Amino acid sequence: MLDDGLPERAAAAAWLLLAPPDPALLAALMPLAEAPLDAERSRQDFYDFLCVTQSGCYIPPYAHVLARGEWNGEYWHFPPPRYDGGDALRPWYDAAGFDPASLQADPLIAGANRPLDHAGFVLAFLAGLLEQARAEPAGTIVVRGFVAEHLGPWVDLMSELLAMSGSPYIALVGVGLHELVADMRTEFAPAEASAEEGVA
Repeated sequence: MLDDGLPERAAAAAWLLLAPPDPALLAALMPLAEAPLDAERSRQDFYDFLCVTQSGCYIPPYAHVLARGEWNGEYWHFPPPRYDGGDALRPWYDAAGFDPASLQADPLIAGANRPLDHAGFVLAFLAGLLEQARAEPAGTIVVRGFVAEHLGPWVDLMSELLAMSGSPYIALVGVGLHELVADMRTEFAPAEASAEEGVA
């Protein structure tokens, strides 16, 4: 049985990666924050950490970039994003009629020629799959395949880097992303693993 809150959580996580926070969102997050969430700083941190590559604290939100990151003992080095870097997602998106350009994302993210594996796009697509699985339980097979194929170690690295950012707002985004992905992997563990756990 699908965890009823997962579609909404995936959609919320996508939104956190696609648009700067507004006062209502910050008010909702305040009880979870370890430090006060200043509206101006939170908005600027969204741009600095998730949009502006020259900011000095940018964390690339693209799966193909994060997957090729290298730790040199002092800092992470990431290659530049490639326009076709996320093309492995195109068959998934096309089959579902999903168009990332239709999302109400910040213009810095929603511009033309963005790689399809932006974490916000991936989570928005996943939210749609989860909604379908809620209505039609057989859809969980599709979700399981997508999670196995496209929620790899890159998302763990991203959530860890966001959580350690030093920004109260961005850290919350990282923790929320980590928790969502952990729950997704538990809910949609590969069928073989689920069967083995049932036997044990």
